[in-house]
Amino acid sequence: MKKLLLLVLAIWSIQVHAQSLSKDSLSKHVHYLASEELKGRGLGTEGKELAKAYILQHFKQAGLQPYKGSYEQNFDLRIKLAVVKATNVVGMVEGTDPALKSEIIVLGAHYDHLGYVPKSSTYYPGADDNASGVATIIELAKYFQQNKPKRTILFIAFDAEESGLIGSNHFVKELTKEERLSMKAMFSFDMVGMLQKNEGLTLKGVGHIKGGAELAEELAQGIQLKDLSASTEAYTDTEPFGTSGIPAIHVFTGLKSPYHKPEDKADLLDYDGMERIAKFSSRFVEALANHTEVGAVNVMKRLQKKPGAIMKPLRFAVLGELNTGKHLYQEEFYDAKSEVGFALGLRASYRLSRMYALDLGVHFDQNASRSDAGRFYRNSLMVPLDLKFGHLFYVNAGAYYKNHFNGKNGAEKLDFDSDFRKDEWGFQAGFGFEYSKYIFGVNYRGSFDSIMKNGPKISPSSSGFYLGYRF
Repeated sequence: MKKLLLLVLAIWSIQVHAQSLSKDSLSKHVHYLASEELKGRGLGTEGKELAKAYILQHFKQAGLQPYKGSYEQNFDLRIKLAVVKATNVVGMVEGTDPALKSEIIVLGAHYDHLGYVPKSSTYYPGADDNASGVATIIELAKYFQQNKPKRTILFIAFDAEESGLIGSNHFVKELTKEERLSMKAMFSFDMVGMLQKNEGLTLKGVGHIKGGAELAEELAQGIQLKDLSASTEAYTDTEPFGTSGIPAIHVFTGLKSPYHKPEDKADLLDYDGMERIAKFSSRFVEALANHTEVGAVNVMKRLQKKPGAIMKPLRFAVLGELNTGKHLYQEEFYDAKSEVGFALGLRASYRLSRMYALDLGVHFDQNASRSDAGRFYRNSLMVPLDLKFGHLFYVNAGAYYKNHFNGKNGAEKLDFDSDFRKDEWGFQAGFGFEYSKYIFGVNYRGSFDSIMKNGPKISPSSSGFYLGYRF
């Protein structure tokens, strides 16, 4: 009789897996979320609102309960002078054990992406990043509603991840101390659609859980597991949870997909691999949710500070700048009139952390002003160095060096051997905005040196705006 009961339970479990964790169901979600109709799910767009409605519908259909009385956690984002509405979609399966149901395991995935280029047919579907993760938590929600564990499981579709983990930061910020302590683990499913191509599954952070790495390997059933460390990934939604002391695991197949490109489309994903990951995740989370004790190992001291896989630490861009320059006569009562100049060059940006970056450029620069002889200009090789603070919006400050190699004052050539300085040092400051691969900003530069080797001190300065494209 006992063997018969076990056989019936096993068959029932297989049927539940087949219904709620199938590759066909996962594919259906991804194809809708990455469709042209949603145009990349960018902030403030109709496509992202459609994605939100789709997730909310499936959470409700799965039978999830609202969290704190609502399925939606709304918050505002300020972008320049505009206020953009954003929403985390949240639902839960309440645990069955009276003593353990107050403890929570979080399964999350961000649903926003890069949107589309205005006045263009180009959009960023975001199939792997991160329709794949959203599809997985939708199917896991169905599974755990049918197989309720002892602990409560919270399902969250985060908004505004691409803008700097804003949705997950907002969620964690709103938690009380008691609520944070009740959360025993958090899983961020971010890019899980390329198992075969990446030859394995990363579970970075699983080492935070006592015995977590060993349990994961025991339940993997042939999936090659990578990075079972106790380090929290700093560039996905695991970071806010990890910094709050909650064990946070990044579930991730890798970057061998058209990451942040228009080619990240639904038909490229490995749905057989996604099904294997979803079923493995159900086994692993179920084991944790039903275990008598889930303990954390040294979470706060193990936050990964180095740039992670999602955000490349070194990036390059081409920039063009249009500015107006003038010369300040420091020892006189007048200044020169301004004149238009320009700069064009390359910039390398090395991200020191999520909020700080170091920028180094090499530019051709033509700086100009007016003199009594007409247009005064110098052609220069400029090397600017900036410390930049910010993720999407940023401010910058730093220094620059210029080597002037020719120029004119009206019709007369400048003599850099005897009259004019070849070398110039100065400071610069400004602010800017990055959207997808595009960069917009304004800058001010002021020189520490006079343009003349001898005579009155005449200090050049300029202010202008620049446009860039990151590659």
